[in-house]
Amino acid sequence: MSDDSPRRRVNINKLNWLGKSVFVGGAVMRLTANLIDATADRVNKIAADSKRAFDRELDPNLEDARILEEYPDADSSGNA
Repeated sequence: MSDDSPRRRVNINKLNWLGKSVFVGGAVMRLTANLIDATADRVNKIAADSKRAFDRELDPNLEDARILEEYPDADSSGNA
């Protein structure tokens, strides 16, 4: 059986207090599930981007930074 069953149109005006409560509760549950799903997708994307960036830094073809030449700073010589 498919998860996407056809949805019925519900006229809220014809529902009693129990029906309205169930309808609102279902809407809140659906909204909460969608928010949790969107949050999980966002966290998954951030984790994948972080892993990709970390793996890029572990690339053996990249060399570590090194200082080629160093010059003394004129202001730090101690002579004012």
